[in-house]
Amino acid sequence: MTNAAGRWIFCLTAMVASAVAGVGHAQTSAATVVLTQPSQDAWARVRQALTPEQQALEVRRFLSALAAANGRPITPALDARHIASGRAVSLDDPALLQRPQAHEVTLTVDGRFLVFRPLSRASLDPFLGR
Repeated sequence: MTNAAGRWIFCLTAMVASAVAGVGHAQTSAATVVLTQPSQDAWARVRQALTPEQQALEVRRFLSALAAANGRPITPALDARHIASGRAVSLDDPALLQRPQAHEVTLTVDGRFLVFRPLSRASLDPFLGR
């Protein structure tokens, strides 16, 4: 084996090891988020909201309940998909922000998947730190 090949294998092994360590860390930090009954009740109100204004208010209340349960502000992991195509959409995609009603958003909290359809951009803004 040449020196260059040996270095390449070493670098590849180091990258794999760091990626595995990073995955383990992400799982550990995600597992520390607690979804209490008040948080679950707040989430039910997010899903039951009928107007964009009401949904945006309930999203903020949900995040407040989640922060109270965990003793710190929590930003859940988010995944967005276009409803018609099923295509994954980046959270900074202009299409998501311009027509949020055409998308479904999944939050991952305490190992659970919480799904909702935003009625307006105002419903997404609290999740995006706005």
